[in-house]
Amino acid sequence: MVVNEVQSFRGTWLMYVVILLELPGLVLILTFYYLDKLGDDGWIPLLIMIVVIGGTILLIASLRLETRMDSFSFSYRNPPFLNRWRKLNPEEILSIHVEKKDGILDHGGYGIRFGRKKTGFIYFADHIIQVVTPKKTLVFTTRKADAFQQLIDQWKPENNNPL
Repeated sequence: MVVNEVQSFRGTWLMYVVILLELPGLVLILTFYYLDKLGDDGWIPLLIMIVVIGGTILLIASLRLETRMDSFSFSYRNPPFLNRWRKLNPEEILSIHVEKKDGILDHGGYGIRFGRKKTGFIYFADHIIQVVTPKKTLVFTTRKADAFQQLIDQWKPENNNPL
């Protein structure tokens, strides 16, 4: 059995909030530009504003969390920041479990949360997968909690590991 999951911010309320927060700034700079309040080089701040707003929207739209679990490993990546697959074998994992938790309240908000002892990949989902390794604890949100739990249960008797 293989479980693949892809989560992103596209089509969520977060995208609309970002657009609504950036729109007034763009309207203001466009108004100043067309009223000639920015001077002869007014196209420079206008261009900077368009690039910043477009870049922010593209960055949030391109963020996604891809998780994959099979009988041999747990893999994840988070483009555009972590483009290569990171693979964890059952031998490297001290414990792994699925919980019903809200990622925003328990892990400090949506997105990637890097810390010395814990890294969280938090998107819009009601369940988390918590993977504890000797170096770090990894937290991933998931919408396929039952499928991941079935695979975790298959891992336990195989390795005599208290996962």
